[in-house]
Amino acid sequence: MKLLVVPFSLLLAGLLAPSAPLAAEAPAAPVPLDAESNVAFKHMIALNASLQTYKATVHLDVSLKTFPYISPSLDGTAYYKKPDKEAVVFDTVPALAAQFKKVYPKIDPPAQWRSLYDVYVLGDAGGTTTFRLVPKKNGRVDHLDVKADDANGTITDYTWTYKDGGFVTFDQSYKSVDGNFLVDKQSGHVELPSYRADVTSQFSNYHLNVAVADSIFQEN
Repeated sequence: MKLLVVPFSLLLAGLLAPSAPLAAEAPAAPVPLDAESNVAFKHMIALNASLQTYKATVHLDVSLKTFPYISPSLDGTAYYKKPDKEAVVFDTVPALAAQFKKVYPKIDPPAQWRSLYDVYVLGDAGGTTTFRLVPKKNGRVDHLDVKADDANGTITDYTWTYKDGGFVTFDQSYKSVDGNFLVDKQSGHVELPSYRADVTSQFSNYHLNVAVADSIFQEN
């Protein structure tokens, strides 16, 4: 989120003109997270408490805006294992599947945020709280903004901002499966210096609390 910057000459003109409307108030400064009192954060921590694993069918449509300018559709299987293991195995040749690892930056579970990031609250409006996560460890990511539903703790939007000026943004919707909130659809945009793409994905056929081997999550 960029702060509103008003040139001094414009601000001064507004203050001196009797009939001019008041200047818009600048966004509030980030406030450090109070994990004990923040309702949305507490709901995120408690979300899907009984869910240990899942596997699901995923369909991915990608439109590359850079070379090789292709728009493939891929199918695969998404895997999850508590607390933070996630992987997608595509039903395609390894060389093509490897290209789309760039599409999904790593998403750390809220329970681990405070050990990995300095966490701030940017605001709470319309039933949605916006958090800003600044990595404690120096790397490519400058910060990550996350929007969460106050009522149930589901994360509706992610935006990663990179130090090189690039960004990745996703929004997602959910469905209820056996009392758990699980991702139904995602749409997003990747804007990096050497890689640009629009992405949509659909998740279905969830199987919960099934055996998932740790080997699935190992990088090849």
